[in-house]
Amino acid sequence: MTTTIFPVILSNGEQVFAVPGGSLGAQQLTIACTTYPSAGTALIEYRSPGNTAWQTAYKGAATALTVERVMYVGDVASQFRVTLEGVVGGAGATFAVSDLATAVPPGAWEGTRGLIVQPYTEANVKNGMQYYLRAAWPLTDVIPTTESRKVWVKTGTQKVLVKLRDLQFVAEELRLELFRAPVTVTGGIDLTIQNYNSINPVVTTTVAKKNVTTVSDGVPFDAGDPEYFYGAAASPQRVAASIPQGRERVIPPNTEFIVKITNTGSGSARVQYFLDWFEGEPDLPT
Repeated sequence: MTTTIFPVILSNGEQVFAVPGGSLGAQQLTIACTTYPSAGTALIEYRSPGNTAWQTAYKGAATALTVERVMYVGDVASQFRVTLEGVVGGAGATFAVSDLATAVPPGAWEGTRGLIVQPYTEANVKNGMQYYLRAAWPLTDVIPTTESRKVWVKTGTQKVLVKLRDLQFVAEELRLELFRAPVTVTGGIDLTIQNYNSINPVVTTTVAKKNVTTVSDGVPFDAGDPEYFYGAAASPQRVAASIPQGRERVIPPNTEFIVKITNTGSGSARVQYFLDWFEGEPDLPT
């Protein structure tokens, strides 16, 4: 593997780097800093020999570079361009371009050789960027019939990709509704946001509370189409996985939303709401 290191000046504007020899084939791009920016956006682009059009390899918050960020370009590239806007702070930035052609077994890029891969969630956990929270109303704090409980979540500087929602309950019937941009959120109990990685966790920018009150819940997701969960009046049951596997919700940065759980059954409800998400810039446009 051949690697070329380019020093990046952490100031606003464009910086263009030419690959020695004209092109490297398939690329692995790595950008890292000794001190990371606290604000701003970064755009990393590449273009092929003889092609004037720039292709995007990475676009997002400069603060997302708080871990060594790796990107891939399965194309021939002769030039790279880094554009920074609104960057605050940071030092010691380097941009490394590595030739993967000699490191990857023959046939891998053409799809004629088997490869061992891992799902996004596994990679996110290893990178310290997969998070979860629980909000529970157990036997000592049941939800009476006809009453609602609300979970408030506010994203920070990063995009949030919701990977999994589980609703576990002992109840006859529950209604679950999602809202964005609630009005006048007050009260509530802080929820602890957990990181699956205890070795190199990235600090979350998301905060959450349960049992909040609102003047208005806000704008409903899915055009106000609620989800219902059914147990049985005589023998309530536990149910989970309210979003099919493989589906994600993409939540923009600096956004508030409400999860509203209403007991529409005939008796009290015991409920646990579990939320699991990736926080950062995805490798595909959102």
